[in-house]
Amino acid sequence: MLLILAYRSRYHKDMTYSVFIGGKGLQLALLIVLMLRDFIPYEWIIPLVALFGISSGIVEALALLLLLDASSHALQKRYCTWGGVAAVLLLLLHVAFGQERVLLAGPAVISAIALLYPTYRLAVKSKDSPLQKMMGLLYSIAIAALGCGAFTILYPENLLSAQAEQGLQMLFRMGIYLLMFLGTAGFMLLSREQSYAELERVASYDELTGILNRRSFALRARRLIVTAAKEVTPFSFLLLDIDHFKSVNDTYGHDTGDKVLKDFAAKIVQQLRNEDLFGRFGGEEFAVLLGQADEAASDEIAERLRTSVSGAVINGVQFDYSVSIGIITVQSSERISLNALYKLTDSALYQAKQSGRNRVVRSQDNSSHLH
Repeated sequence: MLLILAYRSRYHKDMTYSVFIGGKGLQLALLIVLMLRDFIPYEWIIPLVALFGISSGIVEALALLLLLDASSHALQKRYCTWGGVAAVLLLLLHVAFGQERVLLAGPAVISAIALLYPTYRLAVKSKDSPLQKMMGLLYSIAIAALGCGAFTILYPENLLSAQAEQGLQMLFRMGIYLLMFLGTAGFMLLSREQSYAELERVASYDELTGILNRRSFALRARRLIVTAAKEVTPFSFLLLDIDHFKSVNDTYGHDTGDKVLKDFAAKIVQQLRNEDLFGRFGGEEFAVLLGQADEAASDEIAERLRTSVSGAVINGVQFDYSVSIGIITVQSSERISLNALYKLTDSALYQAKQSGRNRVVRSQDNSSHLH
């Protein structure tokens, strides 16, 4: 608790960490109650264990879901309602029938069930994060351990061998250890990983449209160009510019202009392959790099991009806008500078604008000015 509070004091003060610290505080309270059971009146021990056990499991599950950005107000409400109802039912069983076994085993079962969904998100739904998968494995072991703990409490006495019972109890204690200590370290590491991912996203992607910014596009494009030169495979570079965009801002306002940019980016993304690069160069100017695309293929894609923006709906009404495109295709064993590609496609784009806009113009000069 001291470590995580010290960490939070400098780096994190958001809702996720507050919820997680609350869960660990409840787990710590549970352990303290168990340690002080000889000094607490007996009738208070079991209800306190049940209350702290259920609450800590629910709160930790919610903290994990918040960290994974998989939580919602409705889901939080369901978790809290379910935990509250379960706690009341267990206490009623204890008061009415003196079911101490159920009251002791219930929190372990409820906590294990609460952790199932965030564990699934970690182990199965995580994309390419080994840390998340490892945390999923960790929580899977913890869930199994909690289940073993509940089993040893509920199982009739004298039907388990002493060795088997001791093994199950050891597994249960290991689960508590994993949740209390390794879970805390893992949560902090996951938080840092996501912070770095967010910093990378902010540094690499355009805030408005969600596509690559100019710097990130250039870095990735250079790698693709180097690969194309080594393999002498064709690639195509496209420069796109929304027609009359300044008049859109002047007539309808910058808010509408921003919506046009987002609509444009979304429609272009739908037409591209996963391996294609798409970035915003600034204002209403965008670039596309098509790997392994010769003139015929790139002409087809460029025309598809041009027609994809027609029939747009902005602010609930049809809002027609168009795009002009300059394009060049290169197949060479020599590295081509991105700046040279930009200049030639910019010239082709200018021709498209001059000849009436809403059209694709190919740069024919792909030899003397490329290097």
